[in-house]
Amino acid sequence: MTQQCKRTCKGLCQALEAAEKREREAMTAYVEAAASCDYPEVREVLQRLTRDRENGLALLRQTKEQLRSTFAVIDTINDSFA
Repeated sequence: MTQQCKRTCKGLCQALEAAEKREREAMTAYVEAAASCDYPEVREVLQRLTRDRENGLALLRQTKEQLRSTFAVIDTINDSFA
């Protein structure tokens, strides 16, 4: 990643967004390569890599949702003091 993390995670975590984008790009490349591959063992490896990327995307989405929930709780607590 060339962009420096600004540590402004509330609402949008740049590191997670960049990682998610790269995972999607890699997954697309693996799917395209597997679709055009005639060699079964190579196609199987590419399909396995695609599944691994799907798992990575799921983990990134889960982490983003956890952050959203955490920030919502913090906002509720802060609002109660206002």
